[in-house]
Amino acid sequence: MTNLEKKLDYSFSQLQEKVYQAKTIHLHYSMLEQHKSFLIRQAVLSIYAAWEGLLKECLLLYLQELNTLKLEYKDISGTYLAFQTDSVCKFKNNMTNYGTITKLSKKLFDMYEQEVIFDTKINTESNANLKITNALLGKLSLSILESKYEKDLDRLLLFRNSVAHGDSDNIKIEQKDLDKFSATVQDIASDLIISILDGYNKRVYIKDT
Repeated sequence: MTNLEKKLDYSFSQLQEKVYQAKTIHLHYSMLEQHKSFLIRQAVLSIYAAWEGLLKECLLLYLQELNTLKLEYKDISGTYLAFQTDSVCKFKNNMTNYGTITKLSKKLFDMYEQEVIFDTKINTESNANLKITNALLGKLSLSILESKYEKDLDRLLLFRNSVAHGDSDNIKIEQKDLDKFSATVQDIASDLIISILDGYNKRVYIKDT
């Protein structure tokens, strides 16, 4: 097992532990029904947080592993070059000031002169649905995840947002929902790790010769 595999495997085991605790903690103790209902709602937040945290951590571990390879910019693929350029330029920001452009140009020139150090900050926009997840994977030439996860992940996001924004009183959350959510995030997390390891082994970060 490679170093990356070991780290990703540990992250997955941590996810499993977190979602298991979230979906079962209220079952281990005798409590008032209103307290149980409260913990079930909090479990939705915990299960989602475990998934989003794992998504960020796995991509971070992947990029950190690439950073140990001492790659040169002349060797990396156009997709990875764009990933690095975007991390500096932040194209979502509407920056047209000429002074800003000058500073960015200098940063880019300096960056391209050095070894490749990938930016490991992963932005899920606090909304790690399948679209966002696959967009992040696509930026790194990693295989996207199957559409079969979209419905269940969207439902988890709906419940999570309702609880987080105080709108969950009108949504009935039951044990079967927690069981489904925990199974979904473990399945999609497993496929995420497979995608990362497959891309790493195929050296998708290297440009075609």
